[in-house]
Amino acid sequence: MTDGLRGAYARANDAWYAPLVKGGLGFAVLAALPFLLDYSFLGLSLGAFLSVNILIVTVVYATAGQAWNIISGYTGYFSFGHAAYFGAGAYTTSYLSVEFAINPWLGLLVGGLVAAAIGLVVGYLNFRYNLRGHYFALATFAVALLLQSAVQNISELGGAVGIYRPFPRDYGAEFGLAAMQFEETLPYYFVILAFLLVVTVAAWLIKHSQIGLYLFAIRENEDAAASLGISPFANKMFAMGVSAFFTAWAGAFWSMYLTLVRPSTVFGISQNVEILLPAIVGGTGSVVGVILGAFLVFPLSEFFRISFPDTPGLNTIVYGLALVLVAVLLPNGVISLKKYVFWWRDDAERGSADDDEPPAQE
Repeated sequence: MTDGLRGAYARANDAWYAPLVKGGLGFAVLAALPFLLDYSFLGLSLGAFLSVNILIVTVVYATAGQAWNIISGYTGYFSFGHAAYFGAGAYTTSYLSVEFAINPWLGLLVGGLVAAAIGLVVGYLNFRYNLRGHYFALATFAVALLLQSAVQNISELGGAVGIYRPFPRDYGAEFGLAAMQFEETLPYYFVILAFLLVVTVAAWLIKHSQIGLYLFAIRENEDAAASLGISPFANKMFAMGVSAFFTAWAGAFWSMYLTLVRPSTVFGISQNVEILLPAIVGGTGSVVGVILGAFLVFPLSEFFRISFPDTPGLNTIVYGLALVLVAVLLPNGVISLKKYVFWWRDDAERGSADDDEPPAQE
């Protein structure tokens, strides 16, 4: 019977519509999660571990992690400074809404373009001078710290205090979807889930395109890829721009969800870690792994932070333990466990973190 099921799934998995079906089912489950919090099963309730707020935080970082994966997971260039783009999206959206009464939806697009411009500058300086490995990571980290320091000293951006979220009436709107602000928490979840859907579709399309083939070739052996006529510089610049653009979307949403946007929260070290954590835990290069990693780490860390309020930094300890355990036990991320589940067969998926060893990086 197991062999029959395995064969039936293998045939269905090879169909052209298989990714659409699996993706649709996955996002349907995510959309249903808030409504399942009050239900109990075998005496256990999801509401005891999760809340709508925790779900929102999880999906925010799943969105940012999916964007980070486009450059770092696909090319192997480990960025430790994506908080720069997250913060650029948050500050651009807030500043335009407060100072010029521009709707956050337009601010989101402008913030994405600003972040993409910053990403292209960062990418040009790094790729032009061929920085790789830990040099690239340190260079990107320095950019995030530089932006944090600059914003803290610009009084027009609120300095170290930051920018308070405006009321919808300040930019000619009412609470609701058009204002990207709601009087209840639940609608925020569906907005950021829609963001995650868009970024996931974009990441999947890139991964399974010719550009994706080039990016993974660069990750495996950049010199060999160049010898075949692939332009590492152009393809890495494309990945960096797209990655920065979509990371800014998560920051723009963050600015409309929280009351206050501060340099230390959107540009800080912890923000850099939280953005890359879903992909590292789930599996770099894997589209599904990023979402899985986010839902493994953030609900657990938020649960500990809320349950033990007298122990500050406990969520950071959870992050550290997650990274250590994954690095030691599952260097390709938890998505590598799918090889043991017959109904999740996707061995031919490019860059899916199924290999016995992680891809070599210089």
